[in-house]
This record gives sequence, C-alpha cells and structure tokens, in this order.
Amino acid sequence: MDDTVQDIGKRSFRRSASRQEAAAAFVHQKIPTSPREDGLQGAWNDGDRIFTREIYHDDYGASRAVLVVRLIAEHPARASLDRLAHEYGLRSELERTWAAMPLNLITQNGHSALLLEDSGAAPLRQLIGLRRHGMAAELPIFLRLAIGIAAAVGKAHERGLIHRDIKPSNILANTADGKVWLTGFGVASRISRERQAPDPPEIIAGSLAYMAPEQTGRINRSVDSRSDLYAVGITLYEMLTGKLPFTASDPMEWVHCHIAKRPVSPSERIKKLPRGISAIVMKLISKNAEERYQTAAGLEADLRRALIENERSGRIEEFPLGTHDLQDRLLVPERPYGRELEVAVLLAACDRVVAGGGPTLVLVSGHAGVGKSTVVNELHRALVPPRGLFASGKFDQNQRDVPYASLAQALQSLVRALLAKSEA
Repeated sequence: MDDTVQDIGKRSFRRSASRQEAAAAFVHQKIPTSPREDGLQGAWNDGDRIFTREIYHDDYGASRAVLVVRLIAEHPARASLDRLAHEYGLRSELERTWAAMPLNLITQNGHSALLLEDSGAAPLRQLIGLRRHGMAAELPIFLRLAIGIAAAVGKAHERGLIHRDIKPSNILANTADGKVWLTGFGVASRISRERQAPDPPEIIAGSLAYMAPEQTGRINRSVDSRSDLYAVGITLYEMLTGKLPFTASDPMEWVHCHIAKRPVSPSERIKKLPRGISAIVMKLISKNAEERYQTAAGLEADLRRALIENERSGRIEEFPLGTHDLQDRLLVPERPYGRELEVAVLLAACDRVVAGGGPTLVLVSGHAGVGKSTVVNELHRALVPPRGLFASGKFDQNQRDVPYASLAQALQSLVRALLAKSEA
C-alpha cells in the first residue's frame, strides 16, 4: 500500500493511506496519570469521552506530546463517532492560540481516537474540582481565566462558529497567565442562527447542565452566538461558587430549570463576592437572549474593567454593564412585539388549567401571516414539565388527502416529550 505524507503541526508524520491503518504509523507512550504535585491528573473524562496525555513517536524518532480523545463506550453510537470526525473536519477553521488543534483522526485497536495538540494546560473541570468552594476567594485568578474564556469564545465567533457545548470539560486553562484553549467542537455549527427541533433531551447536541433555553428546542427562539454566552455564564457561576446554578435529576427537569427557574445569584451564595461580578454572571444567564451580553467582546471588556479595579483598589464596585457590547451584525429580536395582550390571555388560560380549572379552549384567529403561530408558540416557555407539556399540529393545505395529519403531528410531539421524561 502506498504511503502518503500529512503535515501535523511543524512535523510530517508518515501514515497509511487507509485511516484504519493510520495508528500503525505511531508508537505511543502514555504519560503517567497519577496525581501531580498540584493535584491535577494526566487523564480525565466528561462522561462520553476520555482525554489522556500521551507521547507519540514517529518512524524517524521524533516525538511530541498530544492530547488523545477517545470515546468511553465500547460500542459508541454513530452520533458520537460523527462528533469526533466533525471536530477534526474543523481544523482549518481553528487556531492554536485559542483552540486545541486537531492533528489527526486515527483508529487504534478498532476504536477511533482524535489527536489534539497538547498545550499542557489543565482542564477547567479539574481546576474547579480542586476548589470545593469555588474561586470567589481567588478573584484575580478567576477574572484572568474568565477573560481568557471570553476571548477564546469570541475568536470562535469571529470565525463564524457557534460552539454549542461550552463547559468546564471543554476548556483547557493555565492559571499562571489566564490563557485558555477550547476543545469539544464536535457539535459546533457554522450557521449563525438556527432553530433547534424539540427533540427528546437525551439526543439534543450539547450538555444539558450548560444548555441555553433556546438550545433545548422548547421555546420559540433560535440558537446563535448568544447561546454560547449563556453556557459561559453557567461555567463562570460554577467557577465562582463551586456549584451549578441548577440541580436536576432527569433531562426534562434540566430543560425546565433553564427555561423557567430563576437561579440564586452568586452573591447570594457567597456574601463577600462583589456584586459587580455577580451581575456580570447573572446577565450572561438571562433567559432571554436579548437581555444577555450580545458579544463575547462586550463580556471581555467588562471583565477587564473588573480586573483593573480589583488590582487598583482591591474592590469592584458595580458599574454599567455592556457599554462596549456592540454587535457587528444585525440580529432581529425574536420576541413578538405588539402581541403582549394576546400572549397574556393564552398564559392566563394555561395558568387556570394548571391550577385545576379543567380543559380550556382558546381560539386564535387572524389573516394568514399575521403571527398566529408565533403567539401560540410562546406557550413553549410556560408548558415544560412538571407544569405541563406542549404539543402542536398544523393544518397543511398540501396534505388535505391525509386523514388526521395534523392530529398525528400533535400526538407525535406529545409522545416524544413523554418518552423523554424520567420513569420516576
């Protein structure tokens, strides 16, 4: 079989033309995974993937440190394999200054593995784990890391990428200088704005504990770069307090928390935390995307101001947020305007039913295209378990010959929601 040459970083590694035989070109040596003096491990996992630090040697005797990402499941789902391939496919759109660069996608002993450049930085998940009560007592370290996260996410957005899975396990950080690298681009999107279908939570791409309300597919909003900023907010909250803002026992409860539950602010959990820092985090995790930071640059500017104030006076007073938060493109707000009364009537009817008032019929009428579906879809936000379920079906003039088509459509969405609920 003929050999081909592929450039990996600054060196060329010879590999077989067949991906299944690519691993044969390497002899690897695992870096010991016992805890180091700083308490960090050389291997970690996020529930689906395991990360190990290894040394790879080529046929010419050259070696380099790499981060190897493997799937934990013995027989992984096709979607999990596709995510490794997708991250590798994005390598030309990433930069090593803010992302863990994919080097190769190989097969070892019949299992796929993604090789990443290893900066030597620690996974943020481990850094949080070493601080049981959070980083509130180490504000300079927290602020530098938060600035690094905002900068890295901003670079991804500049490249037209929505990460869609920002979380501590997908962030590598250096506490000495605040440098941050992102990984976990397996579900990243190149589309600037898209709608998430209301699929069962178990199959929605991303991590439920860090997922923006619109990413659940249960509200009438699109996923865009501000969805990543919500996940950044959840991550910063956990960094500060050592805890997530919400706890849940099943996927649908996570959905309910993100859509309807008000989180306790970080300053309520940690009394000595400056209110200005708490306000930044709470702005990030606003339910409505229009109320969050609109850009990572706007967030980074406020974090830098807080760091400067802390270094100058040891205090961080509250200040107006988002003064440098300027979008470089027009995002049309998706909230319905001029329909507040109609939405209020629907929500009131919903409240009466939930309170035990019995079935209620509400008719919404109007000419085609005036926004009837938009108004009705506002019920998505109110009807999430345990409060209720939302099912919808639409009459289609092109399906007049299909009996009960709209009823079947409504029942399908209801069954999907029921199947997603915990058996408990």
